[in-house]
Amino acid sequence: MKTRSIAEMRESASPLAESLRQEVRELRAALKSAKLEQGRFDDVLYGIAQSVKAAKPLPPPKTAPGKGLGRPVTLVTQFSDWHIGLVTPASDVEGFGQYSYDTACRRAAVLVGSLARYAETMRHGYTIDDCVILCTGDYVSGDIHDGLVRTNEFPAPVQAVKAGLLMASAVQSLAGVFPRVRVEFITPGNHDRLTRKPQAQAGGWNSYGYVVGSLAKEVLRNQGNVAFNLHPRVQEIVEVQGRRYLCGHGDGIIGTWGIPFYGIERKVARESKARMNMPEHRHFHKIVIGHFHTALDHEDWFVGVR
Repeated sequence: MKTRSIAEMRESASPLAESLRQEVRELRAALKSAKLEQGRFDDVLYGIAQSVKAAKPLPPPKTAPGKGLGRPVTLVTQFSDWHIGLVTPASDVEGFGQYSYDTACRRAAVLVGSLARYAETMRHGYTIDDCVILCTGDYVSGDIHDGLVRTNEFPAPVQAVKAGLLMASAVQSLAGVFPRVRVEFITPGNHDRLTRKPQAQAGGWNSYGYVVGSLAKEVLRNQGNVAFNLHPRVQEIVEVQGRRYLCGHGDGIIGTWGIPFYGIERKVARESKARMNMPEHRHFHKIVIGHFHTALDHEDWFVGVR
């Protein structure tokens, strides 16, 4: 019987071993790609858990609701495109339009203060006991682009936690101004998504926007005069005193860094035709979107308007 040396056995096994090693490398690459496309849930949940542990409790509201005169109306405002985590240094924009988390907090405080003063002024002619907040996506900067991964102020899970707490803080402040506050929270935007490419099916669940809204809702759970409705869908009809708003982020509309009038008009036409034979509650009076970072109040649609 002929025996084989260890060297001969190794030499004969090397092609098979190399083939197996190559297969392992390919499977590891496929697994890494699958985790990336599925949103890296393990990393996301771990980062969120660590950030929530470090979060400080929110202070209770200090402002008492004001008394109004005249017929009752509802103040409707919009929270959109906060992009928490984004950093724009002043040196990159000639000192105008710089952005960071501290800037976002200051702007949120300014917005809440402006709404409170506006309500106080309008209460000379109206009774304003209700406030409805339409939230339309892009609450975090996210990591859908390599440039964002390199320049964001903190990782995406931390962005989601900070955005949720800031959202809850803003709503809680308005709950001290209005006897009743209702939040209609659309979860998906384009920066909020966990996948590199837009996800049509279940995109509202597989989104940092869902984390932001869920955290804010949980923080506000014991705020008795706040109703928080979470919508893990691309768009949703929201009714306010008989007026129906079709709310969504607007990233499916072609155009950027400005108002794509024709794109939005096409959306109005498509949605109107699609809903012609639907029940009345699926019809709408106006479309409300964000995404374009430019405010406009049109006859048929709002973009980033408070």
